[in-house]
Amino acid sequence: MPGSNDGPDDGNDDENGAFARRSLLGTLAAAGIAGCSSIGGGDSTPTDTETPEPTPTGTPHPDGTPADVPPGWPTVRDPYYGELASTLGDQGLPGGEFCYGTSEAAAMSAFAVQSNIGTIEPLSVGDDQPFASARRVTVEESTENPWNVTLKGTVEDRAVESGDVLLGVFYLRGPEESESTPTLQFVAKDEDNSSTNMVRGVQQAEPADEWIRYYVPIQFDYDAEAGTWWTELFLGFGPQTVDIGGVALIDFDQNISVSNLPSGPASQPSSDDGADGDWEAAADERIAEHRTSELTVEVTDADGQPVEAASVDVTMQEHDFGFGAGVDGAYLLNETSQGDPYREYISELFNTATLTNHHKWRFWEQEKHISDGVTQWLLGEGLDVRGHVCLYADVSSFAVPPDIVEAMGRTWEEGGVTETDLDPEYVREQTLSHVSDIVDYYGDDILEWEVVNEVMHSPGFVQAVNGVAATDDASLEDVDPVEAPILREWFAAARDAAPEGMPLAINDFNVLAGPYEEDRARYERQVQFLADSEAGLDAVGMECHFSQDETLTPGEIMDGLDRYAQHDVSLRITEFDMADEGWNESNKSDFFRRFLKTVFSHPAVEEFLVWGINDANHWQGDAPFFTASWAEKAPLGEYRSLVFDEWWTDTDGDTDGDGTFSTTGFDGEYEVTATVDGTEVTQTVTLSGDTTVELSPGE
Repeated sequence: MPGSNDGPDDGNDDENGAFARRSLLGTLAAAGIAGCSSIGGGDSTPTDTETPEPTPTGTPHPDGTPADVPPGWPTVRDPYYGELASTLGDQGLPGGEFCYGTSEAAAMSAFAVQSNIGTIEPLSVGDDQPFASARRVTVEESTENPWNVTLKGTVEDRAVESGDVLLGVFYLRGPEESESTPTLQFVAKDEDNSSTNMVRGVQQAEPADEWIRYYVPIQFDYDAEAGTWWTELFLGFGPQTVDIGGVALIDFDQNISVSNLPSGPASQPSSDDGADGDWEAAADERIAEHRTSELTVEVTDADGQPVEAASVDVTMQEHDFGFGAGVDGAYLLNETSQGDPYREYISELFNTATLTNHHKWRFWEQEKHISDGVTQWLLGEGLDVRGHVCLYADVSSFAVPPDIVEAMGRTWEEGGVTETDLDPEYVREQTLSHVSDIVDYYGDDILEWEVVNEVMHSPGFVQAVNGVAATDDASLEDVDPVEAPILREWFAAARDAAPEGMPLAINDFNVLAGPYEEDRARYERQVQFLADSEAGLDAVGMECHFSQDETLTPGEIMDGLDRYAQHDVSLRITEFDMADEGWNESNKSDFFRRFLKTVFSHPAVEEFLVWGINDANHWQGDAPFFTASWAEKAPLGEYRSLVFDEWWTDTDGDTDGDGTFSTTGFDGEYEVTATVDGTEVTQTVTLSGDTTVELSPGE
């Protein structure tokens, strides 16, 4: 984890980590908006392109009477707005006010193209869509910035206040004749805050070649008078054609949380059915192949003869696959006790855990009683414990002892290090010694160790060992941190100290979640470099801190996993969360299910860990499963449904004429009971590959 991400124990968040992980789309938004004080760009001068009114393909309510809308919504005579209000009401949203008038035609006419290289024309929709008013925007040439061509609609008749929550609705289509991939960005702001974007959910879209409805959550951080604020679409992504229709902007005042609004596409294009449309059926097939085995129970009598019609009960006790969580050690020991929900849920929901902070070097040296206490508590609850982490060079996360920081040639005011004394040999000796010490200290109590964490992003130890001060502005010229020889030395030290067969791993971020191809390529090089070493590499950890902009399709998930698995290593999802205030909880839940089922289906993945469970001590205040008051979030329901229902095997039956009973079960630990004439015998069985168990109740 980055320093600000890497767990709530120390309470010292580093904003740099958050910025480093910002998605490309978020970066684009920030850059584009910052440049938007002048809407034009390059050599182009922005102009308003007048929009001729089309002959509408739809008509108002035939008798002029109001459309049916749920209670709390305003009276409208536009059938599309009536349908939209009903749809949102069915989703549990309160009544809202339409901002661009009370008809889609009025809303569409409020928008104009702001560029002299963009054209807009009326577009006939046809009778198969719920809306009637649409426009086709054509961008005729490349631009320097996305905001050089915009479709802008100013709200003339109402003000907006800080805290107000709104929902933009757009139907989008990218026609096949578009010269390049249709792309746009959603923006909301006012004239006094041109460097902001009040859009809180989906930031960018690449419309398919069919009409899809998009929801765009908005929450303003400031007041704006009528006529001074607007929504717009940045369209300057190269020569392209985009169709836009069914426009609405709904003001909910402050009667709903922005996180409860729908966000992104309301449906997936039908054209996706071939690629990812059958993702779940494909995942289920892989799960059946890689996660289940045949269990055969043979029941005999005291003479060893098969017993027909014996009752057999097969009850799953635990998964073989590791389902786990990052645990806040200081919180668990210092602020909870027996029966506390935090302890109860950790034990109930997981079979694997890791400490978010207290196996890191400085924490382990200075608060070993917490490190040891939490480790023993977890073991006592029957959980496997992953070691996170032997070496992590992010000083700001309090992971490095002060004497090592000084020898790394940098100061650290929070830790009391005000003098520097770069000493490469000291850093080398101490890091090697620490790896050996902590691995040997815990021995078999730890399931596996991450030897290094985030070397790509926090290479301070590599820098210091190679004579370069580990400051933020320093860089290595002759040594690539991804393939530094010291990495192999650290792994050799861990291998020598570890119990035989213990897996050794690496861990890093931006290596699966999001669009970070450069980081993925570097990580793959590091995987190969370590896998080819004498000590070897057993496992690859992938932090998965998703925002809504960084989600992946099932196909993209499988491709990313395949990329690392081809190097003969096993895989771990080490730090999963979805902290994004603009991401609707229902949509989060849908993505969670899709992601978990996909990674569970991949044969190389052995563990999946959420990074914290409760908002109160989550590093970004938005944990996957529980609010601060222990209210359950929607993804928890999906987790339970999959892990303890769909992927859980409890079954029973009677033996056949050969005295056998067979079933297919998910790999894991079982209690198998056979009953003959009221006499029972039970055996604990580990199912991992086809297994036969012999039971003889009469003996």
